[in-house]
Amino acid sequence: MELLVGGTKYEMVELPDSMMSTTLWVGNLCEFITDEQLSEVFQQASEQLFVPACVARKPNYESLKYGFVAFRSEEEKEIAIDLFQGYEVNGKPLKVESIKDHEKYGRIRVPGKIIEYAVGPIKMQRNGLNTMRRATSTSSRLDSNASKDSRYENEREQRKARMQKRKTRGRYKNQQRKNSRATKGWL
Repeated sequence: MELLVGGTKYEMVELPDSMMSTTLWVGNLCEFITDEQLSEVFQQASEQLFVPACVARKPNYESLKYGFVAFRSEEEKEIAIDLFQGYEVNGKPLKVESIKDHEKYGRIRVPGKIIEYAVGPIKMQRNGLNTMRRATSTSSRLDSNASKDSRYENEREQRKARMQKRKTRGRYKNQQRKNSRATKGWL
């Protein structure tokens, strides 16, 4: 991420299901408010030391005058709605609402930064698809190693079976013959 005069550079991504019930939409923001200032305002409604908050921005880093705040629980979110609906920040009253899917456009898109704070960074799976996973503790990783080992064992067996099928095909046998002749010096 780059830090620029207008804010931080990030992409807009779809909000995961796990965050739908704990994330707020905050509208009517001053165009000069930063992510840190928005977080400080909503920190009053939470027990956390830091509340993830992001202001939505255009590609040229100009504020879209709305943002998102993520909380740990639905109770904290409801408290924040009650506390900050109409609350003035930089001379503008805030509009605070729960997030809902849009009827026409589907799942709402939020800055990727807020998802990284709440869920964890995007990681690559073995098959190359991006997924968002919560960082796990070492104990849960150890528990899941047994299932990973069995999965890798299954993949090895599948590879061996595919190799056996190839060996029965003519092209592979011909290649083996050429290789054996080359090692004996017959070519």
